[in-house]
Amino acid sequence: MRPTRKLAQTPLFAKQSEAFSTLDRTRLSYERARAIGRAYALTIEDVLFLSQKFWDLHTDPIASIDGAAATLLTLQYNLCAGTLATYLPEQPSLAPLLQRVLDFQVSGQYCLTEIGHGLDVIHLETTATLLPDGCFDLHTPIPRAAKYMPPTSPVSPDFPCVSIVFARTTVHGEDHGVKPFVFQLHNGQSMTPGVTIKLLPPRGGSRPLNHSLTYFNHVRLPPTALLGNLTKPSDPRASFFSKIYRVAVGTIALSSLGVASLQVASYIAARYSLRRHVLDATGVSKPIISFQTQKQPILTAVAQAFVLQAMNKQAITWFTDAAIDPRVRHAVATVHKVTMIQTAQAANFTLGDRCGAQGLFEANQLPAMHSDMRGIAIAEGDLLGISIRLASELLLGRYSFEPPRYPDSLLAQHERGLFSELLHALAAAPSHRSASYDREILPRSLPLVQAIGHRLAYDAARAARVDEPLLDLFEIASVLQDEAWYVECLGTTRAELREREARALEAVFPHLEEYLGRMDVAPYVTAPIVSDKRWNRFVDTLQTFGETNGSWGEGVVGAFLYGEDSPLEVHMVPQRSVRSML
Repeated sequence: MRPTRKLAQTPLFAKQSEAFSTLDRTRLSYERARAIGRAYALTIEDVLFLSQKFWDLHTDPIASIDGAAATLLTLQYNLCAGTLATYLPEQPSLAPLLQRVLDFQVSGQYCLTEIGHGLDVIHLETTATLLPDGCFDLHTPIPRAAKYMPPTSPVSPDFPCVSIVFARTTVHGEDHGVKPFVFQLHNGQSMTPGVTIKLLPPRGGSRPLNHSLTYFNHVRLPPTALLGNLTKPSDPRASFFSKIYRVAVGTIALSSLGVASLQVASYIAARYSLRRHVLDATGVSKPIISFQTQKQPILTAVAQAFVLQAMNKQAITWFTDAAIDPRVRHAVATVHKVTMIQTAQAANFTLGDRCGAQGLFEANQLPAMHSDMRGIAIAEGDLLGISIRLASELLLGRYSFEPPRYPDSLLAQHERGLFSELLHALAAAPSHRSASYDREILPRSLPLVQAIGHRLAYDAARAARVDEPLLDLFEIASVLQDEAWYVECLGTTRAELREREARALEAVFPHLEEYLGRMDVAPYVTAPIVSDKRWNRFVDTLQTFGETNGSWGEGVVGAFLYGEDSPLEVHMVPQRSVRSML
């Protein structure tokens, strides 16, 4: 049982906060993050050696209730605590601070990216200059060197902020590369002298968080603020990437939330579609999930949730295997992120639409989850950027994935076909830095990585013996994302592909209740639209104007009538004649 199962039912998580002020919502997210963190009670060993408990935290469906809290958790335990734990053996004095981070007594942050440096952050411009007395002068020399995005601004005296800050270090006038420093930015109210923070406005649609711009004006840091040593690295690039290793961990950890997103979104849409009834042309009330247009996206998302859960387990196994080439492990994280996020985002978008006007409101979780996942898609490298890098390295033969377990599967053939096409394009290009490479290969890098991800997910799920109907539906759903290739290269027809999808849907549908139960996410669903009881309770909480009619009783409600002659008409019928019209 997940350690948050009961926690999700407490008032801290059950309250509808959409009407709260931005600051109050932000504070609530911090309180929720602290509660989740303490429920998991991660240890130094958990964050340092990436235990199963560490990964469980990053797949917990409680993130669907508050994506801002999920962001705070991965910053706290992966980036901040994980980095501190790496340096603990050589710097045991870090132990008290690390324990405060693990206990969530402070907010742990990670200041790496700058306004002027995103994916090219290796060229960051924040400086740390060694002073004669052994201290450091931390400085933001120009506006574009401001640290961008980490939620560093004060929200409450209960959450002092400690951050790891990366800066280009100068020793006796010589560049010694980018190094991390750790110190307190503020005590929850008062800023550390020389630190300036500007609070950014909320991101569109997502749960609000205090994302900020952070500047340093000749902040004096003690020698103990430096993590690691002052030695000038022989290979600055390798040194830099080794120091930001936890970003690679974050690539796979954050995207693991895609599984929970798929589970919760499909559960909400399924429950709504089973509850919402319409009248057919004969006057018979039927649930809208009986229509293929509703059935297809919901069942597909359910199948994807089960298959990607198997992929997630396999990816973590590979990523944590020290015997595997580090470049391949990082590539696994990239493919994992692209597959998880794109699948979850597409499902959230479609399922939100299939819930009609209800899908627009944040209280029903779907639109907020979609916006929260947009942030994850960009964090630790946006999907297109990391796909271009991975595709180029694979095409140039710098490393490779293990061969497909099932080479004759449709998805393995698709991956092989796209790879071959791009190899031919590479052979015709003067170099991988040429205009033709930019034109012919870069725009097709993301589809190639998607194809690799679909194949890896299929292989993992088939090896894990995921139910065959679910696996078949995942496979055909992946095929239909590039049906032109299968028609052009494998000789199938569009009609054959649609028929295959229809058969897969009919095989899954009779087991929908079983699959919803097996996902075990009901305790994490706060959306009012999943039941009449929740909807009525939600309506009672709304700000009301005019007289209150205590019970609406046998009122008159609108019913949608689907018919051949009138595809969409609204008729007024007695409320008792339909099971539920909300």
